[in-house]
Amino acid sequence: MKALATFIMKGRTQAVMAASVFMVLALLITPLGIFSAAVIGLVTLRHGLREGLLGMAALGFLLFGQPLALATTGALLWLPLMALAEVLRVTRSLRLVVEISVILGLLMIASQYLFMDDVAGFWKGLLSEYSAQIMDPSVITEAERNTMVEKIAPWMAGGLAAAWFLQLTLALFLARSWQAVLYHPGGFAQEFRELRLGYWLLILVPVLLLSGMLSEKPGFLAQGALVGMAAFFLQGVAVVHGLVARLKAGSGWLIGFYLLLVIGMPASFTLVSAAGFADGLVNFRARVRARDPKQGDG
Repeated sequence: MKALATFIMKGRTQAVMAASVFMVLALLITPLGIFSAAVIGLVTLRHGLREGLLGMAALGFLLFGQPLALATTGALLWLPLMALAEVLRVTRSLRLVVEISVILGLLMIASQYLFMDDVAGFWKGLLSEYSAQIMDPSVITEAERNTMVEKIAPWMAGGLAAAWFLQLTLALFLARSWQAVLYHPGGFAQEFRELRLGYWLLILVPVLLLSGMLSEKPGFLAQGALVGMAAFFLQGVAVVHGLVARLKAGSGWLIGFYLLLVIGMPASFTLVSAAGFADGLVNFRARVRARDPKQGDG
């Protein structure tokens, strides 16, 4: 990663080249789109918003043959990522940029309910058309496919916003880790281990979850709970990293954690989110530190 970050920071041409390569690779392996955004995030973190905008403009010129894809990617990922990177550059607060990302996710949900007459109906039609194209009727019957669409469509507004939130924050975290590797080794790891969200989210998320339980069908408030859970999922992962570091456990614990996380999806996502929320109330990492005689602030 250090070699890649060094290459990116050699100049604007190298940064645009790296972002372009990752964008092309993302057509084959979707998660690599995060790397493309992280390149622009790194440039913004190091040189400011103006240089990030210039880099995005250069990337747009290089990819001018795909105006729709470029406009969509720029509006949904690059521009908000650069804004978050600028906030992080000025404040150096991971907590603040994660909380701003939560607000952006809620705004994405609100915009769907504001501009669409029937949000669930829109997603049902889109999913029905898409699933009919990619699913083999000999494997999944039409009745089974329709049932699946009926269950997923009502939650697509919040699910999309939560996925967008995670894409933004992960790209920003990756950019920050590259910056730390080059200029402050170990800096990002320490920042991430100490990530704790504000108390306002500890109040908001239960309210959103309760509203979802009381409603016959999920509305804006229930959908927003998915973004809140995604935020506490990040805090839950930070808790695991923080505890492993404080207990001086081997890296094998982290490897095992991520393996279980992937294998246990989606239940593992909920469990880690719950752990992150509980940490907001109890602060597990501070308790472990207080019980460690080697720590001076216990």
